[in-house]
Amino acid sequence: MSAVIERPMRNTVEAFARQARLASTTRTAIEVPPDVARVLADYLQATLATVDDQAWFWTEDWHAGEQEAEADMAAGRVQVFENMEDLISDLGWPQ
Repeated sequence: MSAVIERPMRNTVEAFARQARLASTTRTAIEVPPDVARVLADYLQATLATVDDQAWFWTEDWHAGEQEAEADMAAGRVQVFENMEDLISDLGWPQ
């Protein structure tokens, strides 16, 4: 997998980047076209996953866990602890 975006797709991605910058200044939501999303995802995966100590982040299992965690946070299924001792105690781990 190459970490290079070839033309003419590069022109499409650059045009989308301009739209995204404008949308961010006006706080407007924009939809990422599927072809642009696929190219960007492939580019990021090829670029970042080549770093051995970051490869775990790009696994399907990790992203499934990320989605689960985001859903839990959105639903309010989180707990905040003042310190590690309180967390460990809540988990029932031996100290």
